[in-house]
Amino acid sequence: MTDVKEITEAVQEQVLSALKMGQTAIVEGVRTFTDTVGSVTPESLKVESIPGLDSLPDPKELMNVSFGFAEALLNTQKEFAQNLLAAANLNGSTAAQPVAKKS
Repeated sequence: MTDVKEITEAVQEQVLSALKMGQTAIVEGVRTFTDTVGSVTPESLKVESIPGLDSLPDPKELMNVSFGFAEALLNTQKEFAQNLLAAANLNGSTAAQPVAKKS
């Protein structure tokens, strides 16, 4: 009999694979659209000509800050779940030992 862990891992791999395929298709679609629009747009209407654009925050920097926060939040939740399992003695150990906090 296949165990739950194997099934869970297989489903997770399939979901991630499908997600990556969808993301690749979207990125290629946006790239094609941008290239097409860019090739027919007059210079005076291109994004680079928008006044004040250079005073806005860098989109890549904002993305990195946002994902950095999401990563820290996920790590905090994982640590909490590990400590909760340890406190409930559900991780197979005989003594509840909280996971050491990483700084």
